[in-house]
Amino acid sequence: MGKDSYALITGLFMSVLIAGVVIIIIWLGDVQSQTKTYIAETRESVTGLKVGSTVYYRGIAVGKVSTMRFSPDNPEIILVPMEIESDVQLKRGVYATLELQGITGLTHISLQDSGNQTEPLLKNDQPESHIPIKPSFIERLSVSGENTVKDTRELILRLNQLLDENNIHHVEGILVNIESATERFNVLQDQVNKILTQVPALTTDARHTFAEISSLSRDVKQLSSQVQQDLTTLSNQSSELMQTGTLVGRQLLQETLPKVNTLMLQMQTTTRRFDRVIATLEANPQAFLLGTKSRSPAPGESGFKERK
Repeated sequence: MGKDSYALITGLFMSVLIAGVVIIIIWLGDVQSQTKTYIAETRESVTGLKVGSTVYYRGIAVGKVSTMRFSPDNPEIILVPMEIESDVQLKRGVYATLELQGITGLTHISLQDSGNQTEPLLKNDQPESHIPIKPSFIERLSVSGENTVKDTRELILRLNQLLDENNIHHVEGILVNIESATERFNVLQDQVNKILTQVPALTTDARHTFAEISSLSRDVKQLSSQVQQDLTTLSNQSSELMQTGTLVGRQLLQETLPKVNTLMLQMQTTTRRFDRVIATLEANPQAFLLGTKSRSPAPGESGFKERK
Protein backbone atom coordinates (compact mmCIF):
# COMPACT_ATOMS: atom_id res chain seq x y z
CA MET A 1 0.00 0.00 0.00
CA GLY A 2 2.86 2.39 0.73
CA LYS A 3 4.30 2.05 -2.76
CA ASP A 4 0.90 2.49 -4.30
CA SER A 5 0.35 5.65 -2.24
CA TYR A 6 3.67 7.11 -3.39
CA ALA A 7 2.87 6.26 -6.98
CA LEU A 8 -0.54 7.90 -6.66
CA ILE A 9 0.96 11.02 -5.15
CA THR A 10 3.66 11.11 -7.82
CA GLY A 11 1.04 10.74 -10.53
CA LEU A 12 -1.08 13.54 -9.04
CA PHE A 13 2.00 15.77 -8.75
CA MET A 14 2.97 15.15 -12.37
CA SER A 15 -0.60 15.82 -13.49
CA VAL A 16 -0.68 19.09 -11.57
CA LEU A 17 2.77 20.01 -12.93
CA ILE A 18 1.76 19.26 -16.51
CA ALA A 19 -1.49 21.18 -16.08
CA GLY A 20 0.46 24.13 -14.64
CA VAL A 21 2.93 24.07 -17.54
CA VAL A 22 0.04 23.96 -20.01
CA ILE A 23 -1.67 26.87 -18.25
CA ILE A 24 1.59 28.89 -18.26
CA ILE A 25 2.13 28.17 -21.95
CA ILE A 26 -1.43 29.21 -22.75
CA TRP A 27 -1.06 32.35 -20.62
CA LEU A 28 2.21 33.26 -22.30
CA GLY A 29 0.61 32.61 -25.67
CA ASP A 30 -2.21 34.98 -24.73
CA VAL A 31 0.34 37.59 -23.66
CA GLN A 32 2.13 37.27 -26.98
CA SER A 33 -1.12 37.50 -28.90
CA GLN A 34 -1.99 40.73 -27.09
CA THR A 35 0.84 42.64 -28.79
CA LYS A 36 1.26 43.90 -32.33
CA THR A 37 4.54 44.39 -34.15
CA TYR A 38 5.27 47.79 -35.69
CA ILE A 39 8.54 48.70 -37.42
CA ALA A 40 10.30 52.03 -37.06
CA GLU A 41 13.01 53.09 -39.51
CA THR A 42 15.72 55.72 -39.71
CA ARG A 43 18.83 56.65 -41.67
CA GLU A 44 20.48 58.24 -38.64
CA SER A 45 22.32 56.65 -35.75
CA VAL A 46 20.36 54.89 -32.94
CA THR A 47 23.05 55.30 -30.30
CA GLY A 48 21.76 54.49 -26.80
CA LEU A 49 18.87 52.33 -28.04
CA LYS A 50 18.94 48.63 -27.17
CA VAL A 51 16.72 45.57 -27.27
CA GLY A 52 14.12 45.83 -24.53
CA SER A 53 14.07 49.64 -24.49
CA THR A 54 10.69 51.02 -23.55
CA VAL A 55 8.38 52.44 -26.19
CA TYR A 56 6.18 55.35 -25.08
CA TYR A 57 3.12 56.64 -26.90
CA ARG A 58 2.22 60.17 -25.85
CA GLY A 59 4.05 59.61 -22.56
CA ILE A 60 2.58 56.18 -21.73
CA ALA A 61 4.63 52.96 -21.88
CA VAL A 62 2.97 50.76 -24.51
CA GLY A 63 5.68 48.30 -25.59
CA LYS A 64 9.29 47.25 -25.96
CA VAL A 65 11.94 47.20 -28.65
CA SER A 66 12.21 43.60 -29.85
CA THR A 67 15.31 43.88 -32.07
CA MET A 68 17.35 46.17 -34.30
CA ARG A 69 18.70 45.34 -37.75
CA PHE A 70 19.72 46.82 -41.07
CA SER A 71 17.24 46.71 -43.95
CA PRO A 72 18.07 43.90 -46.41
CA ASP A 73 16.93 46.12 -49.31
CA ASN A 74 18.88 49.23 -48.29
CA PRO A 75 21.76 48.91 -45.78
CA GLU A 76 21.60 52.66 -45.04
CA ILE A 77 18.22 52.18 -43.33
CA ILE A 78 18.01 50.81 -39.77
CA LEU A 79 14.82 48.89 -38.89
CA VAL A 80 13.61 48.80 -35.27
CA PRO A 81 10.72 46.32 -34.73
CA MET A 82 8.59 47.14 -31.66
CA GLU A 83 6.04 45.04 -29.79
CA ILE A 84 3.10 47.36 -29.04
CA GLU A 85 0.06 46.49 -26.93
CA SER A 86 -2.86 45.40 -29.10
CA ASP A 87 -5.31 47.86 -27.55
CA VAL A 88 -3.17 50.82 -28.72
CA GLN A 89 -4.43 52.08 -32.08
CA LEU A 90 -1.77 53.95 -34.05
CA LYS A 91 -2.61 56.29 -36.92
CA ARG A 92 -0.74 56.78 -40.19
CA GLY A 93 0.46 60.18 -38.99
CA VAL A 94 2.48 58.70 -36.09
CA TYR A 95 6.25 59.30 -35.90
CA ALA A 96 9.00 58.34 -33.44
CA THR A 97 11.85 60.20 -31.72
CA LEU A 98 14.75 58.98 -29.59
CA GLU A 99 14.82 60.57 -26.12
CA LEU A 100 17.51 60.31 -23.45
CA GLN A 101 16.83 58.62 -20.12
CA GLY A 102 18.43 60.97 -17.60
CA ILE A 103 22.24 60.90 -17.58
CA THR A 104 22.60 57.17 -18.32
CA GLY A 105 23.17 57.71 -22.03
CA LEU A 106 20.43 55.24 -22.87
CA THR A 107 17.48 56.23 -25.01
CA HIS A 108 13.90 55.11 -25.45
CA ILE A 109 11.44 55.54 -28.28
CA SER A 110 8.72 58.14 -27.97
CA LEU A 111 5.78 57.91 -30.40
CA GLN A 112 3.83 61.05 -31.28
CA ASP A 113 0.86 61.63 -33.59
CA SER A 114 1.01 64.54 -36.03
CA GLY A 115 -2.80 64.47 -36.33
CA ASN A 116 -2.86 65.13 -40.09
CA GLN A 117 -3.88 61.53 -41.00
CA THR A 118 -6.70 59.63 -39.34
CA GLU A 119 -6.37 56.27 -41.14
CA PRO A 120 -5.20 53.39 -38.90
CA LEU A 121 -1.61 52.19 -39.37
CA LEU A 122 -1.44 48.60 -40.63
CA LYS A 123 0.96 46.19 -38.91
CA ASN A 124 2.90 44.76 -41.84
CA ASP A 125 6.45 44.85 -43.13
CA GLN A 126 5.70 47.14 -46.09
CA PRO A 127 7.73 50.38 -46.30
CA GLU A 128 4.57 52.52 -46.31
CA SER A 129 3.63 51.05 -42.90
CA HIS A 130 6.99 51.86 -41.28
CA ILE A 131 7.12 54.55 -38.60
CA PRO A 132 9.76 57.23 -39.36
CA ILE A 133 12.21 58.12 -36.59
CA LYS A 134 12.68 61.89 -36.67
CA PRO A 135 15.47 63.83 -34.91
CA SER A 136 14.58 64.88 -31.39
CA PHE A 137 14.65 68.46 -30.14
CA ILE A 138 18.08 67.97 -28.57
CA GLU A 139 19.46 66.55 -31.82
CA ARG A 140 18.05 69.45 -33.82
CA LEU A 141 19.46 71.87 -31.25
CA SER A 142 22.85 70.15 -31.44
CA VAL A 143 22.88 70.32 -35.23
CA SER A 144 21.84 73.98 -35.12
CA GLY A 145 24.60 74.66 -32.58
CA GLU A 146 27.19 72.97 -34.79
CA ASN A 147 26.02 74.98 -37.78
CA THR A 148 26.16 78.18 -35.71
CA VAL A 149 29.71 77.41 -34.55
CA LYS A 150 30.71 76.62 -38.14
CA ASP A 151 29.19 79.89 -39.43
CA THR A 152 30.85 81.86 -36.63
CA ARG A 153 34.22 80.32 -37.40
CA GLU A 154 33.82 81.12 -41.10
CA LEU A 155 32.85 84.70 -40.23
CA ILE A 156 35.94 85.11 -38.07
CA LEU A 157 38.15 83.73 -40.86
CA ARG A 158 36.64 86.21 -43.31
CA LEU A 159 37.17 89.08 -40.86
CA ASN A 160 40.80 88.04 -40.45
CA GLN A 161 41.18 87.99 -44.25
CA LEU A 162 39.49 91.37 -44.49
CA LEU A 163 41.72 92.97 -41.86
CA ASP A 164 45.09 91.77 -43.14
CA GLU A 165 47.91 94.24 -43.82
CA ASN A 166 47.18 94.64 -47.54
CA ASN A 167 43.52 95.45 -46.94
CA ILE A 168 44.47 97.90 -44.17
CA HIS A 169 46.68 99.76 -46.66
CA HIS A 170 43.81 99.78 -49.13
CA VAL A 171 41.51 101.21 -46.46
CA GLU A 172 44.04 103.95 -45.73
CA GLY A 173 44.17 104.78 -49.44
CA ILE A 174 40.37 104.89 -49.57
CA LEU A 175 40.33 107.35 -46.64
CA VAL A 176 42.86 109.56 -48.41
CA ASN A 177 40.73 109.50 -51.56
CA ILE A 178 37.67 110.41 -49.53
CA GLU A 179 39.49 113.40 -48.05
CA SER A 180 40.58 114.54 -51.52
CA ALA A 181 37.03 114.10 -52.81
CA THR A 182 35.74 116.22 -49.91
CA GLU A 183 38.08 119.06 -50.86
CA ARG A 184 36.96 118.85 -54.49
CA PHE A 185 33.37 118.87 -53.35
CA ASN A 186 33.97 122.12 -51.48
CA VAL A 187 35.38 123.68 -54.66
CA LEU A 188 32.43 122.39 -56.63
CA GLN A 189 30.05 123.87 -54.07
CA ASP A 190 31.63 127.30 -54.55
CA GLN A 191 31.14 127.00 -58.31
CA VAL A 192 27.52 125.99 -57.79
CA ASN A 193 26.95 129.06 -55.64
CA LYS A 194 28.23 131.25 -58.47
CA ILE A 195 25.91 129.52 -60.91
CA LEU A 196 22.95 129.97 -58.57
CA THR A 197 23.50 133.73 -58.61
CA GLN A 198 22.66 133.65 -62.34
CA VAL A 199 19.45 131.70 -61.78
CA PRO A 200 17.14 134.80 -61.47
CA ALA A 201 18.11 135.95 -64.99
CA LEU A 202 17.45 132.45 -66.32
CA THR A 203 14.11 132.49 -64.52
CA THR A 204 13.11 135.73 -66.28
CA ASP A 205 14.00 134.27 -69.67
CA ALA A 206 12.01 131.15 -68.83
CA ARG A 207 8.96 133.26 -67.97
CA HIS A 208 9.15 135.03 -71.37
CA THR A 209 9.44 131.67 -73.08
CA PHE A 210 6.42 130.33 -71.20
CA ALA A 211 4.40 133.43 -72.20
CA GLU A 212 5.22 132.84 -75.89
CA ILE A 213 4.31 129.19 -75.51
CA SER A 214 0.94 130.19 -73.98
CA SER A 215 0.22 132.50 -76.95
CA LEU A 216 1.14 129.73 -79.37
CA SER A 217 -1.13 127.38 -77.47
CA ARG A 218 -4.09 129.78 -77.86
CA ASP A 219 -3.46 130.01 -81.62
CA VAL A 220 -3.38 126.23 -81.84
CA LYS A 221 -6.70 126.01 -79.95
CA GLN A 222 -8.34 128.47 -82.40
CA LEU A 223 -7.00 126.53 -85.38
CA SER A 224 -8.25 123.30 -83.83
CA SER A 225 -11.73 124.82 -83.36
CA GLN A 226 -11.83 125.95 -87.00
CA VAL A 227 -10.71 122.51 -88.21
CA GLN A 228 -13.39 120.91 -86.08
CA GLN A 229 -16.09 123.14 -87.64
CA ASP A 230 -14.86 122.29 -91.15
CA LEU A 231 -14.92 118.59 -90.31
CA THR A 232 -18.49 118.92 -89.00
CA THR A 233 -19.61 120.62 -92.27
CA LEU A 234 -17.85 117.94 -94.32
CA SER A 235 -19.54 115.24 -92.25
CA ASN A 236 -22.98 116.76 -92.88
CA GLN A 237 -22.33 116.99 -96.63
CA SER A 238 -21.14 113.40 -96.65
CA SER A 239 -24.35 112.32 -94.90
CA GLU A 240 -26.49 114.12 -97.50
CA LEU A 241 -24.48 112.56 -100.33
CA MET A 242 -24.92 109.11 -98.81
CA GLN A 243 -28.69 109.63 -98.49
CA THR A 244 -28.90 110.75 -102.16
CA GLY A 245 -26.93 107.69 -103.25
CA THR A 246 -29.22 105.47 -101.22
CA LEU A 247 -32.34 106.96 -102.92
CA VAL A 248 -30.80 106.57 -106.37
CA GLY A 249 -29.86 103.00 -105.68
CA ARG A 250 -33.32 102.18 -104.37
CA GLN A 251 -34.98 103.74 -107.51
CA LEU A 252 -32.58 101.82 -109.76
CA LEU A 253 -33.41 98.51 -108.05
CA GLN A 254 -37.18 99.01 -107.77
CA GLU A 255 -38.05 100.73 -111.11
CA THR A 256 -35.27 100.69 -113.68
CA LEU A 257 -34.05 97.10 -113.32
CA PRO A 258 -37.56 95.50 -113.67
CA LYS A 259 -38.12 97.50 -116.90
CA VAL A 260 -34.76 96.43 -118.24
CA ASN A 261 -35.58 92.79 -117.45
CA THR A 262 -38.92 93.06 -119.31
CA LEU A 263 -37.19 94.63 -122.34
CA MET A 264 -34.61 91.88 -122.35
CA LEU A 265 -37.31 89.19 -122.35
CA GLN A 266 -39.13 90.88 -125.27
CA MET A 267 -35.88 91.10 -127.21
CA GLN A 268 -35.24 87.41 -126.62
CA THR A 269 -38.79 86.52 -127.91
CA THR A 270 -38.33 88.71 -131.01
CA THR A 271 -34.95 87.13 -131.69
CA ARG A 272 -36.38 83.63 -131.50
CA ARG A 273 -39.21 84.59 -133.93
CA PHE A 274 -36.77 86.15 -136.33
CA ASP A 275 -34.67 82.98 -136.22
CA ARG A 276 -37.74 80.87 -137.08
CA VAL A 277 -38.60 83.15 -140.08
CA ILE A 278 -35.06 82.89 -141.44
CA ALA A 279 -35.10 79.12 -141.01
CA THR A 280 -38.46 78.90 -142.92
CA LEU A 281 -37.20 81.05 -145.79
CA GLU A 282 -34.04 78.98 -146.08
CA ALA A 283 -36.08 75.78 -146.22
CA ASN A 284 -38.84 77.10 -148.57
CA PRO A 285 -37.96 80.37 -150.36
CA GLN A 286 -41.34 80.33 -152.14
CA ALA A 287 -42.99 80.93 -148.81
CA PHE A 288 -41.76 84.52 -149.04
CA LEU A 289 -44.20 85.05 -152.04
CA LEU A 290 -46.82 82.30 -151.67
CA GLY A 291 -46.86 82.08 -147.93
CA THR A 292 -46.47 78.96 -145.82
CA LYS A 293 -48.77 76.02 -146.18
CA SER A 294 -50.93 75.31 -143.24
CA ARG A 295 -49.69 72.20 -141.58
CA SER A 296 -51.88 69.73 -139.79
CA PRO A 297 -51.94 70.01 -136.00
CA ALA A 298 -49.31 67.97 -134.28
CA PRO A 299 -50.00 65.69 -131.28
CA GLY A 300 -50.83 67.77 -128.27
CA GLU A 301 -52.07 70.75 -130.33
CA SER A 302 -55.69 71.74 -130.72
CA GLY A 303 -57.46 70.11 -133.70
CA PHE A 304 -55.16 67.09 -133.80
CA LYS A 305 -56.90 63.95 -135.07
CA GLU A 306 -55.46 60.55 -134.75
CA ARG A 307 -55.27 58.53 -138.07
CA LYS A 308 -57.36 55.41 -138.19
